[in-house]
Amino acid sequence: MTAKLPAWLTDDMPLPTVKKQHHFLAQNIRHLEQLLQHFSQATEQARPQLKHYWPPQIKLLTTLGVVLLLSLNQNPLLLWLILLVELGLLLFLPNFYLRQILRQTLISSGVALFLILPSLLLTMPASVVVFSLKTSLILLALTYYRATSTFSQVVQALKQLHCPNGLIFVIDITLTYLKMLAEFLLGLLQAVSLRTVGPTAHPYRMIGLLFGTLYLKTRDYALALYAAMEARGFIGDYPATPHTTKKRRGHRYLFLRGR
Repeated sequence: MTAKLPAWLTDDMPLPTVKKQHHFLAQNIRHLEQLLQHFSQATEQARPQLKHYWPPQIKLLTTLGVVLLLSLNQNPLLLWLILLVELGLLLFLPNFYLRQILRQTLISSGVALFLILPSLLLTMPASVVVFSLKTSLILLALTYYRATSTFSQVVQALKQLHCPNGLIFVIDITLTYLKMLAEFLLGLLQAVSLRTVGPTAHPYRMIGLLFGTLYLKTRDYALALYAAMEARGFIGDYPATPHTTKKRRGHRYLFLRGR
């Protein structure tokens, strides 16, 4: 004899749908993953090799010179000459770099043009056109350098140009801790996303808690860095060539040792 199920078990009940949801967790997770791709050593090794290798210090000096020249010059002929040179350099790049540079330059140039639109009412249109062209060329030069140079090459170029060790140390530590804090914040957001059921009643309160936790973690990292540098006898000297290995253990400050 088979048992008969009650009527309330056989009725179909649609699940309640939430009309308004907050997607800031998913958006921030996606943005952090994209940011970590720029810091990933595996991503740098997977990049296509450039046909023409420039020494890091020559590339940095050239980029700074182009930016300074564009900022101080008003000659349209020189602007067109720099534009032709930059476009010629883009022709030698693989498609991987070309798409990345053009996309980022167009986005940043669009934002810059949007910010200077009110100046059309106060100045001559010709001045706005020249300023927009100079801004786009500066952004193109900076994007080209950032896309074709790794973080280790930037630090190496600064050392070869005899920059102060304190400046190189600050830049290197900043880049290292940006990656570490981004990884910590990504894991924190993923944990909150997995434990969150339904819409968030107070999203801004959650953001405050996340950044408070991130601040405490930053303080712990800073104290650990100071203790590690003190234990290894760091006296402010920076190695001439950054020591990079395929397998890194711990933080990057392990090779920051005094001579």
